[in-house]
Amino acid sequence: MVTRSVRPGVRGIADDAGSAVPPKPGEWDWTVSLIDPMLQGLLQTWQSKCRHGMLPARRDFDPLDMRDCLGWLFVAQVEPEIDDFRYTLIGTEITEHVGRDNTGRRIGEVFGPAGLDLYSQVRDSQRPVRVWGVVDWLDKEHKSYETLLLPLADDGRTVDRFIGAMVFGSAK
Repeated sequence: MVTRSVRPGVRGIADDAGSAVPPKPGEWDWTVSLIDPMLQGLLQTWQSKCRHGMLPARRDFDPLDMRDCLGWLFVAQVEPEIDDFRYTLIGTEITEHVGRDNTGRRIGEVFGPAGLDLYSQVRDSQRPVRVWGVVDWLDKEHKSYETLLLPLADDGRTVDRFIGAMVFGSAK
């Protein structure tokens, strides 16, 4: 029997002036029971690059091999000196759906404490997580989202980046 582990998650975003809008709970699924086929494929790719108990590195992911999902991808790096994480890439499909490009911004700025908690847990556990919910933080209750967040480590052990993807659909 598969059990699902869900926790309050990341669903808040900074407004255009940079003021934090309080995060709202999403669902954290540590069993990573993905619905979207593209996210399933990304998880399988990540798993295939985990060798001998080591995490994959950023260099293990060739953008040319990921053309079908580039617009939905994001990359974030660990910033240990400030205990935060910074988006270094956000795909155009994501920015189109959320109405802004948060490339270069810190997770703490964008999602507040809930976002920091999520990324910290993925970093510390070295496990992927699925986050899903309704896009109500942008007054788009008619949209749902599903996100996959995957840890990366240049040395195979210490998480220094994340790769992930976020897809959108109709809220039911």
